Amino acid sequence: MGEWIVVEYHVSSGRRIKVWAFPSFIDAESFRVKRMEFYRTIGLEKKRHLTPSLPRISAAEMELFERIIQNPKWMGQIRRQFVR
Repeated sequence: MGEWIVVEYHVSSGRRIKVWAFPSFIDAESFRVKRMEFYRTIGLEKKRHLTPSLPRISAAEMELFERIIQNPKWMGQIRRQFVR
């Protein structure tokens, strides 16, 4: 599978602070848990937050996803594949 990311952001504004990339979900989750524990220790958890571990999605993948969503024929074919 591809890369996994954890995004740190300001709680009040939602502004992105930093993005970390990891080769696996387990590495990303481990980092996220340790980082949140650290923030709780220093009292920063009310100002900064981390997203759950997310798969990194390329621009090409997003473009294909949008094309599928906008095309009823393609959506129908995908639904039939997963509903079986």
